[in-house]
Amino acid sequence: MIDKQGKIAGKVSIIDAVLVLVVIGLIIGYGYRKLSHAATAIVNTNATFYVTLDIEPVRQFSVDSIKEGDIFYKQYEQQPLGKVVAIRKETAKTVIDRPDGTAVYGDMQDRYALYVTLECTGNVNDIGYYVNGSSQISAGSDLTVQSNMVVCGARVYSVSENKGG
Repeated sequence: MIDKQGKIAGKVSIIDAVLVLVVIGLIIGYGYRKLSHAATAIVNTNATFYVTLDIEPVRQFSVDSIKEGDIFYKQYEQQPLGKVVAIRKETAKTVIDRPDGTAVYGDMQDRYALYVTLECTGNVNDIGYYVNGSSQISAGSDLTVQSNMVVCGARVYSVSENKGG
């Protein structure tokens, strides 16, 4: 297999093959180090934090169905997401097309935007907030929530360790 000149099958020298394997090993090691992250330490377990949901547009029935103290769940999950501690209602807005071909941003008739703040318990670490063990919740994410009276789509407006935050 190795000839008198030190070449494998008469084509590649042993030194060249070893150098290629070393370079490949270094590239793999560098990639592994850059792409793998150290285990994230939990900063706070069973921490209380507040999640404000932007729920819109809803009818008056849905507004009347959500009360402080209600428990919200992610749809189809059995463990609670959090308890409602504050509700703010505003008239929902949308883009309205006018007959002249222009559009304006205006109020939706009989529709409301709700900002529902939930008090949640979970884990807080350097990369986020987690409810129910491993379900991360972050601003901008969409989810479907339900209480005993209503199911609705929501966008996470904010997540903070302060109630007003």
